[in-house]
Formats: sequence, structure tokens, C-alpha cells
Amino acid sequence: MQYLLSLILIGTLTLQTFAADDPPVLKSEFIYETAPFPSCHASTIVETKKGLVASWFGGTHEKHPDVGIWVSRHLDGAWTTPVEVANGVQPDGSRHPSWNPVLFQPASGPLMLFYKVGPDPRTWWGMLTTSTDGGVTWA
Repeated sequence: MQYLLSLILIGTLTLQTFAADDPPVLKSEFIYETAPFPSCHASTIVETKKGLVASWFGGTHEKHPDVGIWVSRHLDGAWTTPVEVANGVQPDGSRHPSWNPVLFQPASGPLMLFYKVGPDPRTWWGMLTTSTDGGVTWA
């Protein structure tokens, strides 16, 4: 019990120090004002050597086949126009929705974008694409 109280006290003091010295939200802004998709969801953001990169899935609505993975980069104080970097187009030409992007920048190596493709969560599968230039182009 004393261990738990010590953790709570340390956590409280840490939060008070953090809140007083360094606010957790440094800036709040929109990445885009208009986009070629009416709905988006599941955003992710990462810091690369070239700046911030954000990603999300966007399309008509969740589960719609036109849902793809979109990316925007923060350059010179502004966000770039969103670009679709992955979609669920299959070798036979059919298309499935894309879901839940996760960006990851390892200490060395390319920027990684993990996401899912498939008609629904019961049948989707994992995908990975990478960028060696900070999110400008994707493999």
C-alpha cells in the first residue's frame, strides 16, 4: 500500500512539475481545411529527421472500398496537401478498404507505415510500406 501511495505522490508531483514548466500541448492546428475524402479516422504522427509526418485513413466512410491511407508532412511551418500513399487495390483490380495506419521511425532505417487491408476487421491483413526520404515517397 505504501508503494502505491509513493507512486501516486511521485506521479502527482511529476504532473504538477510538467504542467507548470512545459505544457503538454505545444500547438493545435488543422492539417487540412478541405480534402478529397469526406471522412477520416485513426490518425498517427511521427517525428523524422526531416520533420513531422502524419497519417490517417480517409474515404467515403469506414469500411467503404475507397478508404485509403493518407499522409501529410509538416514543412516550413505548414502541412503539405494530403496524399494517398496506400490503398486496398488487389491484383485482380478489386479494392478493399484500408485501416488503422501506424507510423514508426526507428533510430536508423526507413520511416515505416503499418496498416491493415480487408473488407472488415475479421478478415483484414497487415501491410507495411516504407519511406527512405521522410515520407515524400513510399515503397
